[in-house]
Amino acid sequence: MNKFLEKYLKIYPHEITKFVWISGIFFVIFLGFAFFRNYVDASFLKRYGPQYIPYMLAINALLTFVVFGAANRLNRLFLDHTILSWLLIFCGVSVLILFFMVKADITLAYPILYQILNLLDSILLVYLWNVAGDLFDARQGKRLFPYVTAAQVLASTVGSFGTGPFTAFVGQDPTLILFSAVSLGVGVFMMITGQKFLGKLSPKSAAVKAQTKKITEAPGLIARYPIVRYLIITGLIPNILLPIFSYQFSVIANHTFASEQALITFLSVFRGLTTSVSFVLLFFMGRIYQSMGLTNASLVQPFNFAVLFGALTMFFNIYVAAYGQFTSLLIQRAVAGPINKVFFNVIPSELMSWARTFIRGTVLKVGMLTGSLIMIILKPVMNAEQFSIIALVLALYWLYETLVFRKHYRKTLKQVIVEKEIDFDQIESVRAMDSGTATVQFGPLSVEERSTKLDPDLLHLAAPNIDPETALRLLYDDNSATRAEAALSFACSRDVRAVGRLVELLGDMEEEPRKAAIEALMAYKEEVLPFLEVSLLNAPIRTKQGILEVIRLSGLKDFEMIPFLGQELGLAYSNLVAIHVLSAMPKSSSVDMLKEYLEELNDETLSLIFYALWVYHADMRLMYQALQSETASIAVELVENSIERETVPYLIPLIEDIPLHEKIERGRKLFPLIRNESPERILTFLANSDDALTKILALFVIAENQPSKLFMPTIESHRDDESEDVLQVVDYALKRLNNEVAEMPDVIERINQLKQFGIFEGMGVRELAAISSVVNVENFQPGDIMIRENEQNSSIYLVVTGKIAIYKDYGTSDQIEKVVLGPGSFLGELSLFTRQAPNATCIAVEPTEAYVLRHSQFQGIMRIYPQIGINLCGFFTLKLRQLSY
Repeated sequence: MNKFLEKYLKIYPHEITKFVWISGIFFVIFLGFAFFRNYVDASFLKRYGPQYIPYMLAINALLTFVVFGAANRLNRLFLDHTILSWLLIFCGVSVLILFFMVKADITLAYPILYQILNLLDSILLVYLWNVAGDLFDARQGKRLFPYVTAAQVLASTVGSFGTGPFTAFVGQDPTLILFSAVSLGVGVFMMITGQKFLGKLSPKSAAVKAQTKKITEAPGLIARYPIVRYLIITGLIPNILLPIFSYQFSVIANHTFASEQALITFLSVFRGLTTSVSFVLLFFMGRIYQSMGLTNASLVQPFNFAVLFGALTMFFNIYVAAYGQFTSLLIQRAVAGPINKVFFNVIPSELMSWARTFIRGTVLKVGMLTGSLIMIILKPVMNAEQFSIIALVLALYWLYETLVFRKHYRKTLKQVIVEKEIDFDQIESVRAMDSGTATVQFGPLSVEERSTKLDPDLLHLAAPNIDPETALRLLYDDNSATRAEAALSFACSRDVRAVGRLVELLGDMEEEPRKAAIEALMAYKEEVLPFLEVSLLNAPIRTKQGILEVIRLSGLKDFEMIPFLGQELGLAYSNLVAIHVLSAMPKSSSVDMLKEYLEELNDETLSLIFYALWVYHADMRLMYQALQSETASIAVELVENSIERETVPYLIPLIEDIPLHEKIERGRKLFPLIRNESPERILTFLANSDDALTKILALFVIAENQPSKLFMPTIESHRDDESEDVLQVVDYALKRLNNEVAEMPDVIERINQLKQFGIFEGMGVRELAAISSVVNVENFQPGDIMIRENEQNSSIYLVVTGKIAIYKDYGTSDQIEKVVLGPGSFLGELSLFTRQAPNATCIAVEPTEAYVLRHSQFQGIMRIYPQIGINLCGFFTLKLRQLSY
């Protein structure tokens, strides 16, 4: 069963239990509700006639206001499923009492049943879908809500077809007993099981639910949030139109069918056929949304109502009425219903609780009340057919509002994200207006670095005037300031001989020459674009970021990014295959390290892809940041609606919250990925990667977990590698294969040791490997002074083994031992920031090994990996707190 759901319906393992629970509830409650609806509609219509329907709908609208007002107060104290449970139990008991009233020939029971029917219709629409919305986010809802609706429609189909035979066999009135049992049973079941799936009301959730809005605030919210305006329109206008059409349909049906049993049979068969078609269509809705888009699909319902009422103005007969009943139910259940449920999940979180009850409850009943009052007021001067003219005007206005929303949908999604995220692009545009500069990000999107954005046509005015021959030579100077000045001079001369070296400087570890190279290359504009596009394919990541920054700031709209995107996307899917295989291998530290590194590479690849998309789409930076936040599902929706349609199937699976194997399966349809996913094959491919660290880690996994002679050719092929780290791992692997004693390779040892230091917490394997490549290993004997008080210190010491005593006024009569530090501690960090001499002396008290980083190296690393600076801030904060006590 699980495999079927996953393979054909794309319902994944972590979703199945919740899906079955909510779908089961939908099925059972709407099965009973279908019997109940057919019975109540027919019995009321034949006893009171269609002329009373407008009055009943107006009364029901007022009654719903009262019920939802009370439910709103309860909503601050209880979760939606608890409120729904009690309401179902109440309805079940009420219907049971009304059954005995019917048996006693108390005709007042039928209007009361009609009110319960319509009241419960509103309650289920609000609270049952609220529960579904709490279980799944916007992207999950896009896949799953059509299937949840399918459960509802299947139940309605069975109930509709079953009403006629059921009433013919056991009579009409026992239908009330059936519905009462269903309502009570579902209410008790939800009360017992709901907490397992939805939890308890936490203080945080209670605070959010308590954020109610006054009715007077609605106009401001409508003006501020397009999504709120649209959902109010789609809640209001359809519910003005539906009472009008229900009245028209009742007039036509009552005139066409003479007996109550004939009307029940017609309603059950007709609604059964409608729901059957809806049920089948719902299984294709995911693909329809994918091909049409949500906003295009949302046009279907208002367009259909415009056609319906246009036809009724000319042909007021059972055929048009049947078409209207069929299409309105079909579109509501198969198209509009699921779409609006998705839209409700992109409302800002602080408005969610209010919107669910106000829009789904109050607004709907305002619409129903308005529609009923229109008929009551105009009924003396207009017949049922003439109401179509009013309805047609409203339907056309609804269509217009939907077109407006469709135009602003991307803006709406961005607005929801900005409520939670900092819109750096907006900040940059303000700063640019204020100061003429803009903030630019050079590293992965989590890294903030600054540059000056200049008009490429004006760059030569700020460029130094240096002879091109001299400048070409100075581009290789050891002094970073000299390299920067030489690079910037080419913004004036635009000598094409410098382009290759300027591209290399985009990967410079010093910021000054890197920024100068960016500004110089911007001056060349379209002349060097083909070279930049080709260089982008094989450059190191920092250089790739620099190239993309040049293209973006230059405004080069002819940038051909498809080869780059194809290469990066293919690499990402290939890494997913390797990650999948490694996840199935026996757990070990070496396998975990390689897997973690491949995941980092994919994050890095995604950051580059979004960086490239940023050239054409100004909001891509914000979207990428939102993918790591609680608005991730909305960010995915925004990406899907922003990028070119051809790119969607390639990128969306990588950022969507779906199982790894599903991502790979989608990748196989796009790229020629490895299909025989054996560990031996994957490790061999990884060991021959162009990336040095991938090669090192793959060889280390082979040595640690797969010491088989089959890998001998792979290992031997790297004996002449230029990297000392690779050679060490090769030697280690060969010794392991020959059952010899082997020392852990330095690079692996250092990465593992660096993980123990708090300042490197949260850093990945690549970052730790980069740091390990510049540390010096130094050993100290007891009594060795590592840092001396009041003498300048230019290094940070990371204590790997041993102990170090910290003294104040060491060597004097006032000498005080302040603390003894052990492995995982670090020294010399204060002078890194203050440039002041140390205020204590650090002495080894036992044999000690330390990793030593020069301040200049450490500052360079912090520029590239700002997580270190964040960790240091946390460290200093803790120190200050300790000093304050």
